[in-house]
Amino acid sequence: MATWLPAEIYRLALVFCRISAALMLLPGFGEHAVPVRIRILTGLAAALCIAPLAGPALPVPSIWGGMFAVVMEVTTGTLLGVLSRILLSAIQTAGQVIGLSIGLSNAFVFGVGNDNSAVVGAALYVGGLAALFTVEGHHSGLRALAESYAMVPLGAPPPLGGSAAAVTSMVTRAFRLAMQLSMPFLALAVLFNLAMAGINRAMPAMPVFMIGAPALLMAGLQLLALTAPGAVAELLGAYADVFVMVR
Repeated sequence: MATWLPAEIYRLALVFCRISAALMLLPGFGEHAVPVRIRILTGLAAALCIAPLAGPALPVPSIWGGMFAVVMEVTTGTLLGVLSRILLSAIQTAGQVIGLSIGLSNAFVFGVGNDNSAVVGAALYVGGLAALFTVEGHHSGLRALAESYAMVPLGAPPPLGGSAAAVTSMVTRAFRLAMQLSMPFLALAVLFNLAMAGINRAMPAMPVFMIGAPALLMAGLQLLALTAPGAVAELLGAYADVFVMVR
């Protein structure tokens, strides 16, 4: 008992370090609206469930060895959280581009907050989170945390080459997804501005901005209502692929 109990507590502490670091960044769990106490209790409950799957209990090392293991566990958990957070940022980037395209961030338009273009991204992000938890997509993140010990053993450093390749691939995919989601609005903005330029050329005295800005906004909101379900579906599919790639 004198040897078994410290080893079990040490293993639980290392698992808690990885789980809590990941939960600070995982979508839904790591939001600012979630109290820190809830995050800690959630991480502790998940660590108690995942600890038996993390491999055999390790003997308690020296102080420096324990500190190294803690740093490596926090690094691994942060890496898993960052991969999912990078992908979720794609929908916020798409919202920025959409806001710029349909006129919500125009200098003459007053919106909510300091950045008017963030309104669309925030709405899409909240909708994506609600859909993620509705289809139990957050289970994929917790399952990936439990299965990550097969790739990165307890207390071991994550592979540098694989980690760099995963982050690079995720940034590329997030940027591509953001451009795909915002492409219809970019096309709408280009066509609409070309039409407004032609009208202004033909009738210079016509107040093009006063007429065109509301029309562009209404057309953009209508297009957003048509494309938002597909954008959320694409986001959920890409989010599931993140943890398939990790496994």
